[in-house]
Amino acid sequence: MYLSKLEIFGFKSFAQKTPIKFHEGVTSIVGPNGCGKTNIVDAIRWCLGEQRSSTLRSDKMENVIFNGTSTRKPMGMAEVSLIIENTKGILPTEYTDVTITRRIFRSGESEYLLNKNICRLKDITNLFMDTGIGANAYSVIELKMVETILSSKAEERRTMFEEAAGVNKYKLRRRLALRKLEEVMSDLTRVNDIVSEVAKNVSSLERQAKKADRYNQLSSRLKEIELELAEREYAWFLDKAEEIIQNKVENNKKKKQCEDEIFLLSEKLDAIKKNLASYETELKNKRIEENQQTESIYKLRSDISVSKERQNSVKLNISRYENEIIELNSRTEAKRNIIAQALHSTELLTQEIDKKRELKDDLKLKIEEAGSLLDQKRAEVKKHSEVIVSGLKQVSDKENELLNITKTLEDRNSQIGKLNTRILNLTSDVAKTVGFLENLKEEKEKVSSKLNEAEDNYAKKTQEKEKLEQELNDYKAKELELNSILQSLSDKISFIQNLVDNLEGVSQGTKSLLELKNWANGRVTLLANAGNSSDDLRAAVEAALRNNVNDILISSLEELKKGIQHLKNNNLGRASFYLKQNGDGSSGFITNLQNFFTNRQKKKIKAESSFKIWAADAVQVDAQWKNYFQKLLGKTAVVKDIDSAISLSQKYSDFRFVTLDGDLAEGTGLIESGSPVVDESLFGKRQLLMEIKKEIPSRQIELSDISKKISDYEERIDKIDLKVLSDQGRMLVNDLANIDKQISQFEFEKKKANDEIEKIRQLIQDTASESNKLDNDKSIINTQLAEIQNRKTLAESKLHSLEEENRKAELYFDQLVAEENEIKIALERSLGEVRNLRNTITQSEENIENTGKSIGSRRNDIEAAHTEVSGINIRINKLESEAGDLENKKQLIIEELQKVETEYDALRSESSVIDSNINTIRIEKDNILDANRDLEIKLNEYEIKKNNLLEHINEEYSIKIDRKKFDDNDTFEFEPRKEEVHDLRQKIRNLGPINLLAYSEFEEERDRLEFLNKQRDDLVESEKDIVKTIEEINHTAQAKFAETFNQIKENFIRVFRSLFDPGDEADLKLEEGADPLEGKIEIIAKPKGKRPTSIELLSGGEKTLTAIALLFAIYLVKPSPFCILDEIDAPLDDANIDRFTRLIKQFSENTQFIVVTHNKRTMEAAETLYGVTMQEEGVSKLVSVRFNEDINVVA
Repeated sequence: MYLSKLEIFGFKSFAQKTPIKFHEGVTSIVGPNGCGKTNIVDAIRWCLGEQRSSTLRSDKMENVIFNGTSTRKPMGMAEVSLIIENTKGILPTEYTDVTITRRIFRSGESEYLLNKNICRLKDITNLFMDTGIGANAYSVIELKMVETILSSKAEERRTMFEEAAGVNKYKLRRRLALRKLEEVMSDLTRVNDIVSEVAKNVSSLERQAKKADRYNQLSSRLKEIELELAEREYAWFLDKAEEIIQNKVENNKKKKQCEDEIFLLSEKLDAIKKNLASYETELKNKRIEENQQTESIYKLRSDISVSKERQNSVKLNISRYENEIIELNSRTEAKRNIIAQALHSTELLTQEIDKKRELKDDLKLKIEEAGSLLDQKRAEVKKHSEVIVSGLKQVSDKENELLNITKTLEDRNSQIGKLNTRILNLTSDVAKTVGFLENLKEEKEKVSSKLNEAEDNYAKKTQEKEKLEQELNDYKAKELELNSILQSLSDKISFIQNLVDNLEGVSQGTKSLLELKNWANGRVTLLANAGNSSDDLRAAVEAALRNNVNDILISSLEELKKGIQHLKNNNLGRASFYLKQNGDGSSGFITNLQNFFTNRQKKKIKAESSFKIWAADAVQVDAQWKNYFQKLLGKTAVVKDIDSAISLSQKYSDFRFVTLDGDLAEGTGLIESGSPVVDESLFGKRQLLMEIKKEIPSRQIELSDISKKISDYEERIDKIDLKVLSDQGRMLVNDLANIDKQISQFEFEKKKANDEIEKIRQLIQDTASESNKLDNDKSIINTQLAEIQNRKTLAESKLHSLEEENRKAELYFDQLVAEENEIKIALERSLGEVRNLRNTITQSEENIENTGKSIGSRRNDIEAAHTEVSGINIRINKLESEAGDLENKKQLIIEELQKVETEYDALRSESSVIDSNINTIRIEKDNILDANRDLEIKLNEYEIKKNNLLEHINEEYSIKIDRKKFDDNDTFEFEPRKEEVHDLRQKIRNLGPINLLAYSEFEEERDRLEFLNKQRDDLVESEKDIVKTIEEINHTAQAKFAETFNQIKENFIRVFRSLFDPGDEADLKLEEGADPLEGKIEIIAKPKGKRPTSIELLSGGEKTLTAIALLFAIYLVKPSPFCILDEIDAPLDDANIDRFTRLIKQFSENTQFIVVTHNKRTMEAAETLYGVTMQEEGVSKLVSVRFNEDINVVA
């Protein structure tokens, strides 16, 4: 089996229908870059079913259709056909010639044909499965695919091995089985979840039935104890209130006595304070006078100390100045001695320098004369050397010209005879071709005109249809989206309405009362149904009402009692009620006092930055229930966030705080928070239901408008039939392609013949003219050659004598230069010594001058210091006299101050005693006021507790408590009874919600559980069967893969060594411990002399040869009928190319090779050569060569 023919029409750069015949053996496809060679490979790959446009180097699949050039219009379709010789019966079909065709149109339509019958891509894929042929198989190998084989992507490398092993169908079956297993396991998981949930419900219902009896017993005992405790606590509260009122009366009398005593003592204290004020003024003046004297004395003493310190410092400076003058005189004498020595040395060196300069000038004149002579000799030597070299080159050039001219003359004479014969044959062929061309061009003009009209009409209709379809798809997507939204809204309404109608979350007792037709005659409602709130406050309101949202609001006490009796008679559990209050709302003193404190705290809370609104103001409610909501939510505030709520609850413990997210914090320490729970209660569900119902009408109107537009667009699209237009265009394209093919053939033959005739005639003329010219050139060159030989001989003789004279001149010049350098060094050394001596003289003279200035300065300093010492002595005597006078004045002031202080202290002591007595009495009065406040607070607490007790008993048991008298000797103990109440309540809470209908629900859920268990057993059996099937597939596939892998491994080692050296190492390894069908495959390649740790470290040529070795190793397991190699030899040098071509030759006996290449050595190995050209810009054509045959134009 081999690929016998490829037909390309309208695919990429192949605008004309191009047949390409392939023969067994090796075929090479060559041509410059960009001419369309790889488009042939893309065409084969595309025809075999390639679906990735990126692999075909396009953005989308329609781009493979010829897109036109500056002179050609775009085509409407592309078609590629592959004809395969199936003589060996490798393909599972009875035909010996199998034709695979693929077409694509501009509209995006695509079709596959098998032997000219329309088929599916799957049919073609199944036909080639496990044959090595396919879009992604190793029948088409590109350079990047070679690199992929050696890359680190294990899944791409495995594809080659799996194709050779034939395990693709097993892996496909395993993927389908695994997908089925996932579905079964998913169903089983869902069933298990449902079974688990139903089993929990069954267990829960069973427990609920058992708890009902226990609940009734505990509730009865709790009522009995709570009533007895309430009666005793009520009597105790009343006794305590009377006792507190009596204590307040006695405290008020004591407070009046304290106030009288404070008044008398205060008058006496005021008189004493007036006298103290005058004494304080006098003391202040005396102390200021004393401080002024003390400050003056301190200042004089400081001036005396400073003057004495300055006197000592000046005397030390005089001594130091005298020593410095002696030292400076000594330095001056030393510097004068140094100057005398330096002047003498400078005079001697100056005489020596003058002599050396005269010698240096004489040598410089001699060097200039010698250098001039040397330059002259060197120039003459160079001139004669260049003459000789030029002569040698001219002799060689002329001799070569003579040889070339003689050979060319012989060739030209022979060529002229052959060209004359060829002109006669070509002239006859051109005459025949012109007649055929005239007939074909007339026919082409008619077909082209029809085709242009058809293409314009098709393009216009296609564009119109695409635009309509795009708009239609947009509307359909929007219709689908709106239907989905409406369905979702409808489902939400049904679901939420069902929850609201079924009173989801409401206790059994409350449900039974609301469903009771003859109770309250409809004059009741749930709290959840009594009010509404805005969306932004809904979560906050729901959090505030969370514990009361299921309260029943009722206005009749009689109906309330009937409802309670109904619950008790039918054992239906409990319900919470709110009875509408009648009256004017007036209250007693205690209540008003409580309201006063509450309102004051409310103002403070409202002033907090995090405050939003009072919860009672956030609810819109019917007027008849407004008082209830005000009472329930009056002390609940909405704040910004949970941090603010917690902070405020600790600051205002009598209030509750909720956030916009539904969090709650109370002063008791209770905090409810976490993820939002909006719509959890019946109140939230009812609010959400109202919002959804408002949204539906606008959505329905929008959907109706879109549906009308969809119908209109579908009707317009159906009227456009592109298939008829496409068929017309296709027929005209085929006709035009056949005409173009014939015209191109004849035009090419005509042009080729005319061009060749013209070239031959010009060549004959040029050849004759060139022959004449060559004869003349030959005579001239012989004469020139003799003259050049004579000049060369004379120049060689003269050069020898010049070179000897030049050598002597160089020796004399070098000797003079050496003497001059020695004189220069000695002269520079002497000049440096003179400069150093002169610097020493200058520095010494400057030092002497500076030293004289310093001596004069120090003498002036000594004279000024003696004058300053005399002035300081006079100042010290004056200051000591002033200080003595000030000390005497200060002593008189101190004596007067002590007398005034004694009188002031006596009055201050008397004032302190009186002040202490007043403070003692005030403390006593404050204690009385504090005691009264404490008594008032206790009285309020007892009143609140008493009212709470009465309200609790009334709400819980609908009983009013009256005051009873109890014996003072009664030994009733509160704590044990309270502990029992706490235990009973805890036991009731531990029981949880009580469902009296649990038994019937239990039986229904139990039957459902049995049905689900049966379904789960069926799924478990199905899972076992699928797992067994997967294990059988794995076993078969692993065995086939392991067998094939071992064969490939052996072949790889053998082929690798044939490409490199027999001693080189190569191996293939599977990942240890991994599934053979999924594990990584490691390629080991170690050419001789190298030990790379990875094949990535090999050179480009070595990696390419390694990939080729692996490709042929796979081929030896299951030979591919044909193999296409796209420039895989690019990285190889000449030596590796020889190995590569030798290997291709070896395998070409059984496999057909099609090689796209730029390498000349690879071309030489081919039996057939196709050249791809682009004579017309943007349009590819082929030229084929069957070696040992003439050139044939294919297209």
